[in-house]
Amino acid sequence: MSGFTDLLAVWFVAYSANMKRTAFFLVLVLLGARANTSAQNSPPHAGSISPAKILDGFLSATGGLNAHKELITLESSGLFGFSMYHPLGSYTFQYKAPENDVLEAQLISHGTSWTGHLDGHFRRRWTVEGAAMINGAGLETVEQCLVSLLEWDIRNYDKIEVIGRAQVDKKWAYAVRFTPKQGDPQVRYYDMKSFLMLRMDQVQRFRRAKGMPEIAYAIVTYFRDYQQFGALKLPREIAVSRDVGDLVFHVDHVKAGVDIPDSAFRD
Repeated sequence: MSGFTDLLAVWFVAYSANMKRTAFFLVLVLLGARANTSAQNSPPHAGSISPAKILDGFLSATGGLNAHKELITLESSGLFGFSMYHPLGSYTFQYKAPENDVLEAQLISHGTSWTGHLDGHFRRRWTVEGAAMINGAGLETVEQCLVSLLEWDIRNYDKIEVIGRAQVDKKWAYAVRFTPKQGDPQVRYYDMKSFLMLRMDQVQRFRRAKGMPEIAYAIVTYFRDYQQFGALKLPREIAVSRDVGDLVFHVDHVKAGVDIPDSAFRD
């Protein structure tokens, strides 16, 4: 890990006890507990609903199942940082169905990192001064958020279950836990009215150095400002909640059907 990356990850040394308790609770929810809602602000009555109906609602709200199935390639790009007035850098995300994708993040005056999948296998690399993490958030969490917006085939999950309801950005949402065949579970929150995905909770695993104990904590990401991009409806903002503020990936350009060579996903 480079000196610049260490500086960006220094938040962990000063992490507060309250934030630790919050992160621990979220990790429990991700790994097996059920989501809670506030007793003082009860969700609207909606009866029981299946995960399949929620996912169908999400696909319909974002362009329809056929639009997702027919998507072969997609490229999106923009800026990222804690403030768009002073961004940390720029990024490009490339996707090629069914299992290839890469998120390239270029830090201003520093290095570049690449995170993604080649034929479904996770891959990550970075140049000198490139960042694998920014303020305690691994770039793979953002890559997973981008992939989840395009996902329609759920065969890679052992279990998908509705675990409760919660308020997200003042909207009531269904909490749905996805347990993959490999890797940690994640919880996605879908608006109870529109079925748009509003939030995702993931487990971040971290070692400060080789041989040191692994630490697991929760990363919470919000999806905001959905807009139409061709056949799909996607968020303009993906905001990773951190102790110093939201690390925002702003979507400036989206183009489907672009020519992406296989070499884009290789080292």
